[in-house]
Amino acid sequence: MANLLTRAFWSGRTLLAARGETRLPYRPLGEILARQQRRVRAIVRHAWESVPYYREAMDAAGLAPDDFRAAEDLALLPAATGDELAEAPRRFLSTRHPPERSLVLRGSGTTGRPKEVSYSTGALFIALAHGQRQREVLARFVGRRFGYREMTAQRSGSVGHQLRAFYEKHSWVPRAVELTRAHLDLDRDFEAAARQIDHFRPDAIAGYGSWLGAFFRWVYESGREMHRPRVVWYGADRMPERDRVLLEGALGTPVLSTYQANEALRIAFQCELRQGFHLCLDDVALRVVRSDGRDAGPGETGEVVLSNLTNRATVLLNYRLGDLVTVGAAPCACGRALPTIERIEGRTSDLLRLPGGGVRHPLSALHALQKVPGIVSLQFLQESRRELTLRAVPAADADWPTARAALERTLATLLGAEMAVTVERVAALERGPAGKVRTVISRIPESE
Repeated sequence: MANLLTRAFWSGRTLLAARGETRLPYRPLGEILARQQRRVRAIVRHAWESVPYYREAMDAAGLAPDDFRAAEDLALLPAATGDELAEAPRRFLSTRHPPERSLVLRGSGTTGRPKEVSYSTGALFIALAHGQRQREVLARFVGRRFGYREMTAQRSGSVGHQLRAFYEKHSWVPRAVELTRAHLDLDRDFEAAARQIDHFRPDAIAGYGSWLGAFFRWVYESGREMHRPRVVWYGADRMPERDRVLLEGALGTPVLSTYQANEALRIAFQCELRQGFHLCLDDVALRVVRSDGRDAGPGETGEVVLSNLTNRATVLLNYRLGDLVTVGAAPCACGRALPTIERIEGRTSDLLRLPGGGVRHPLSALHALQKVPGIVSLQFLQESRRELTLRAVPAADADWPTARAALERTLATLLGAEMAVTVERVAALERGPAGKVRTVISRIPESE
């Protein structure tokens, strides 16, 4: 348990940092870029002095910290990949940052294999303070910034849950400011989830876009009368457009989204107009690169190459995130100076469809399957509600017959005897256009 002095220090520091957060997006763009430039110079010097991957890369290219003055200079570095991070996380870890002052966030593995990212305490509380930007937007729909009721639809042990536990341990929030929170259990059926919502009566519901979309479509199609939140917001994966239209149109519930990743906790957020995502330029430097290697212009689509400017533990610069996005074509009418991305093309996580008509979010299954020794990465291929193939990439020294049997037992427990499951050994997983692995490749028609 963190001592009272530590909690008081981080609470006070976060409160001071949060004071200007709601106004910063409206400041002149040049002022925001100047802040970004200062952080670029600081993080590059830190990387050169203490991070093996970047020291070696810069020495090999004849580069020095003084060669990096602004975000565009980060393109001089080699483009690091998620596979490199998963295979050798310590090469991206600063030798200056003590483990006892870090939080290790283990991603869900939705890109094919889980990655661990260590966060410095300072970066975590910067992210907490910057959350006030999203809180201001939510307040437009909820009616107040503090003290409302929020329910989260996430798996236990998710990055969101890890962060919430860290903040509760290392800081203190006045009761009048804190939200009243509850967890929505994804492993139960939709009717049980609806009863949880009716009991808690949240003002806002947050969670995975794919699950929330499927749940509210069930609410609509089944005619289930249920407490309606004032706003639904999601991250982590994408809500199908037809479900978003249904929520906002037929059900009358506004839908917001945030853009975040295990590698960068705050990338972009939607404002009250919901016409794009405002980039958090003081937290990250982001390039959108077309397939021909050139930077994408307004209205063009490309792959996200990201630099986290605040984290001093695991340092990630010029990092290929694997998402496809479209660059915003015009400033947002909301008045915020932050540039936008128009839409996120490549964060889709299909649900597993069960024989009885229910669904399961793949993260809850992956969490159990990743505990099987000797498995590097996993992917689901679903042909029908009763046929499922699990593609598995084993480690070179894995005992494959034992691992396969363990995977089959785990899937039988999770999905029941009615699902015909095949576990298939593969050398590599199927990737999308940006090189990102989809958790579930579903070939079940939309009509089902």
